[in-house]
Amino acid sequence: MKVSVTKLLLLIILATLTGCTGSEEGSVREKGYTGELKILALHGGGDSPEGLMAQPGMQDLMSDLPEFEFFFADAPDHDSMCDQCWYADPPGGKGEPNEDRNWADLSMEYLDGIVEEHGPFYGILGYSQGCPMATVYIANSNTSFEKAFLFNGYLPTTHSGLNDTINEVAPLGVDALIFGGANDVFIFGVQELAGVYQEPTIVISSTADHYLPFSDDEAYGDVLEFFREGTNGNP
Repeated sequence: MKVSVTKLLLLIILATLTGCTGSEEGSVREKGYTGELKILALHGGGDSPEGLMAQPGMQDLMSDLPEFEFFFADAPDHDSMCDQCWYADPPGGKGEPNEDRNWADLSMEYLDGIVEEHGPFYGILGYSQGCPMATVYIANSNTSFEKAFLFNGYLPTTHSGLNDTINEVAPLGVDALIFGGANDVFIFGVQELAGVYQEPTIVISSTADHYLPFSDDEAYGDVLEFFREGTNGNP
């Protein structure tokens, strides 16, 4: 596994991720990617495309990566109490896991339409709830991505049905970046997500909270490196 972490968090991540294996033979890192660098971006639950776009860390990425085009998707309306969510909470509350494997079908169909109309996409980016939705989509759709960029996320563990569909096809072969902030309540999600991806790159900021890293963050350079690696002949 390729891991980039900071300070004492190195020992924590290495201790919990020793079981991940896989091969990168024939990957984008080896052959280079020369197509359009379009990224499908999924916002967090209760957020919006404008909210994700306005994050300082997202603005920094867009400024420093002009070769990439970001398409900010908007979660479809659900008949639930959760507005702007990719999928609703379990019917019985988060304390009662939801076994419905089709729980995110509305969002799956919506993303299929986005890919058909605006794709193909080089990668998929998820923030917060956008990370489990991106992972569900990678595991259950016919759409393929060269890379996944997962920020401050987790797995849909309260939705055992969705989680089962991921675990049945894991490890996912997408080249994945998993970012976490040491001050983020969802730091545990780094370990969860790493368990279902093959050879993920882990980047931990010792100062970030529940947001994308700013340009002055110690981990920001590692994030930029992952975006650029394997594109247009870059090593």
